[in-house]
Amino acid sequence: MKIAIVTDEISADLETAIELGVGWGVHDFELRGVFTSRAPFLSSYEKGYLQDALAAYQARFVALSPGLFKIPYLPPERSRPSLAWMDRAGYEAWDASKQTLRHHVEELLPASLDYAAELGINTVLIFSFDRAGMPPGPPPENVLEILSRAAERAGSMGIQLAIENEDGFWGDTGDRTASLVRAVGHPALGVNWDPGNAYCAGDEPFPAGYHAVRDLVRHVHFKDARRNADGTAAYVAKGEIDWAGQMRALAADGYDGFISVETHLRPKVGSARELLDRLRGLIPVETS
Repeated sequence: MKIAIVTDEISADLETAIELGVGWGVHDFELRGVFTSRAPFLSSYEKGYLQDALAAYQARFVALSPGLFKIPYLPPERSRPSLAWMDRAGYEAWDASKQTLRHHVEELLPASLDYAAELGINTVLIFSFDRAGMPPGPPPENVLEILSRAAERAGSMGIQLAIENEDGFWGDTGDRTASLVRAVGHPALGVNWDPGNAYCAGDEPFPAGYHAVRDLVRHVHFKDARRNADGTAAYVAKGEIDWAGQMRALAADGYDGFISVETHLRPKVGSARELLDRLRGLIPVETS
């Protein structure tokens, strides 16, 4: 197993994030945000700045997280309420959703794959569409078709897509994420296993959630979570997830990919360093 850090979890300034990470002994990073932009839609200045930082610190990117399909899914056909003002509001929301989906399929997907190829990145993290209030369960066929076409395109370029499980999405728990990926059934589509997100979705990340996805894991996010007194979930540096058991299971299953530190916490630098140190202590010695 190899350690990476999501750069903008340390700093929005990519050079600062890489400098700190390398100073902590990490040379592998996951690319998401640069200043207020999100890859791959960076200016020529930002792309040059990024390349200069990688060269200066002898670092590399091992995964790209462009937020692909991290959008609500609305069905191809819309409802037609009898009240005109309500019908218009519904139409405008439905039409905006269609335009956003078109942008993701026709612009964000190819741009992400092209930029990943340009940077030598083999893994692109994606999402499985926000359910937009629909109950958990098997995703609509159209969702599977979109993911299948995306996997086909990525596979033709030698790039692996990995669905990040996320609360409120079609792929949220380990079981539902695994079922979705198996329903698509393409080798270029796997799972970015995020136990913290699974916990927030009401899953037991380990052992139950992981056992569902274990043969599909292509990338892992490391963060923790716990329940507040009111039952809501919150990300924390050390929470209730059995990360020790999770790491032992990953090692036993022969996982040799990356585990990215993704804190979702402030202060950023201190939290990233704390989670990095904790992660290092959890990786079995024989696999580190």
